[in-house]
Amino acid sequence: MATCGPGVAVAAIVDGEVVVDAATDGLTPQSLVHTWSAIKPVTGACVLALVADGRLDLDQPASSVWPELDDDRLLIRHVLTHSAGRITCPDADLTDWDGAVAALAAQPADAAPGEVVCEHAITFGFLAGELVRRVDGRSLGTFLREELAGPLGLDVHIGVPPSELHRVADTVGLDQGYWDEVRGDPASLRPRSLGPLPDVNTTAWRAGEIPAVNGHATALGLATFHQRLLEGRLPPLVDRPGVTAHDRFVDEEVTWSLTGGRIDGEDIGMGGLGGQWAAARPTARLAWAFLTSHVGDFERAQRVEDALLAALG
Repeated sequence: MATCGPGVAVAAIVDGEVVVDAATDGLTPQSLVHTWSAIKPVTGACVLALVADGRLDLDQPASSVWPELDDDRLLIRHVLTHSAGRITCPDADLTDWDGAVAALAAQPADAAPGEVVCEHAITFGFLAGELVRRVDGRSLGTFLREELAGPLGLDVHIGVPPSELHRVADTVGLDQGYWDEVRGDPASLRPRSLGPLPDVNTTAWRAGEIPAVNGHATALGLATFHQRLLEGRLPPLVDRPGVTAHDRFVDEEVTWSLTGGRIDGEDIGMGGLGGQWAAARPTARLAWAFLTSHVGDFERAQRVEDALLAALG
């Protein structure tokens, strides 16, 4: 852990037993860390819970429950696999749910549904979350808390309640220079997908619901989500591939699962801005998470994964 730097939390579960739950200086195992996109599979699992209950169908037009989208070609499966064509971050206060989803529905689509695969960095959560709200009546964060996190014992939040805000770790190193580097080529879809630099250390951001990126979790909480996959306790289809294509956001071939996460070799999971990573590796009976409050690259998480796999033989 010392080689990972400050502000790192790691948890690993093997054969259902917690074998690692540790943090470096600045964090404790109880710290809630901003997950960035590592929350996307959790958000997608909420939609799949409605599919499992027969309240949504993957091949159902999203407009059948959200008429303002006004495009019968846009299916639920497109929303879950970053192929909805609604890529550009809405020009709205992202902590204002009603304003953000109205702006998203009103703005022109970037591409026809199914035509372009490009990680919907911000809009994934609003699209998935509004589908949940239209069908169920609860917000995505409330649905998560009551239907998945509570019953499955997950210390994972989308919209941190006031009683838990004291556990949230500040994100360090997120400045305009870093954001400009992450956004990349101004002419590409990537900066349009990310939008402007957010202030993630405000109470408004932490308490709000931006379900593609503003999850807050302990490392063990996020690792436990992936452990529940190994136990067969998540909604069906969570581990199923949804589309394989060259993704214009990450600029490489990606297999997106039906939760908006990645199937990357033997791993089923998702990374996040700043170096986050959480996944299940069924062949190793391993579920694990690497979360950091200090933004950086993915080399730290890769070193941890390599060490875990080496220890497992």
